Amino acid sequence: MKKTLLIVFALVSVLSYGQENGKNTNEPELREINLNETEKIKDVPFAIIEDVPVFPGCESESNSRDKKMCMNRMMRKHIITHFDVDLVNCLETEMVYNREKDIDEEKCKPVLSRGKKVIYIQFKIDQYGEVVDITVRAPHPRLEDEGRRIAELLPKMIPGKLKGKPVKVGYTLPITFRVR
Repeated sequence: MKKTLLIVFALVSVLSYGQENGKNTNEPELREINLNETEKIKDVPFAIIEDVPVFPGCESESNSRDKKMCMNRMMRKHIITHFDVDLVNCLETEMVYNREKDIDEEKCKPVLSRGKKVIYIQFKIDQYGEVVDITVRAPHPRLEDEGRRIAELLPKMIPGKLKGKPVKVGYTLPITFRVR
C-alpha cells in the first residue's frame, strides 16, 4: 500500500495583503492615508494598519509590531492545533477487496503529487472583530473546505483601527505542507 506522508511545516508562514512585490523588509512601507470626516473607510491591509487586530492572548503586547508578531504566532498555533493532517493522506478513497477478511474495504488513494503544497486562506477581520469574507485556494476541493473550516474556527478579536475608528482588516494565511 502506497502511503502519502505529510509534513506540515511547524513554521507556517503568515503573510498579509500589504506585502510589497518580493521585498523582504521587517517593517512594511507605511503610506499616508488622508481621511475626511465624510470619507468611509473600506478595507485596510494588515501590513499598514495603525492599530492591528488583537488575537486573544495578545492584549498585553505593548506596541503594534509586537501585537503583529503575537498574532502571527497565535495563527501558527491555531493552524497546528486545528489542521487535519490525516485529510491530506485521504482526499479520495476507493473500494478494495480484502482477501483475508473476504470483504470490500474503503482504502485511501494518493491524489496529490509529491512536493510543496499551499492552501491560501484570505479573510477580513471586520470592525466588530469577527472573521468574514473568507476565500480559500487549495490544490483539492477538500483542502479548500479544510481551510475554510480553520478560518471559521478563529476566535473573535479586538478589531483593528485606523485614525481611531474600527475598520475591516484584510489578512492572508497560507498553510504550507509537503507531500512525500
